Amino acid sequence: MQTVTPAGQTGQHRGKQPVSPPSQPFASVRPRRAVDDIIEQIRGRIQSNELKPGQKLPSERELAEQMGVSRNTVREAIRMLEVSGLVTLKKGATGGAFLTASNATALSQNLLDGMSLKQFDIKELIDVRLVLENYVVDQACELATGEEIEELAAVADASNRAETDVPEWEDRLTLHIDFHQKLTSMAHNGVAETLMGPLLEITRHFHLKAGPTGGPETHENRTKMVQALRDRDPEAAKDALAKHLDVLQRRILAGTFG
Repeated sequence: MQTVTPAGQTGQHRGKQPVSPPSQPFASVRPRRAVDDIIEQIRGRIQSNELKPGQKLPSERELAEQMGVSRNTVREAIRMLEVSGLVTLKKGATGGAFLTASNATALSQNLLDGMSLKQFDIKELIDVRLVLENYVVDQACELATGEEIEELAAVADASNRAETDVPEWEDRLTLHIDFHQKLTSMAHNGVAETLMGPLLEITRHFHLKAGPTGGPETHENRTKMVQALRDRDPEAAKDALAKHLDVLQRRILAGTFG
């Protein structure tokens, strides 16, 4: 039986109710730093939780009036917030600027962009990955479900079979990266996933520069890691991880400088 909303629409057609705009107007800004001030105000309200994911910002006209600037200035600030991943722009009668529901991808990209400004040594990368993935393994041994562990095992198996079944190295590399992304997700920690993203992308960069680096040791260590997770044995899992990353470092160095 369909329910009727106060507006007379049936419950079947009732969508998610929009979040109301912020109650307090934004403050006027200094023209010389207008764009920066607009961005700072909006970021500040996000950090204080006054603005929440999915919430719609006031219109360009409203923001321009509240802040004492032109609509072009507001438009430039919103465009910069969109580039940073904090705001999503939607078109149409119900469109506008909305706070991004989840900015994990944007945060990961921002970290990667920052890291890309510096040339990294593979040992630096592996050292940091080992610290983070040791934490991930500890958490996964405690928190991962049996289903998640078997999904990881399936990724490891697909990667192993790809060594003979998939001719393109970049396609095989995607499975290598998928294994570690899946492992990280099993820690059930959003910050760990966000940090691991750019580290894996930098690893991909080293892999592509070095060329094909897979081998039987890689898959043997992953098999041991999966079994240790099944056994809820973090020390065995971390031992397999350390050996796996050591092999990774040696193979990339051999491919890059050999």
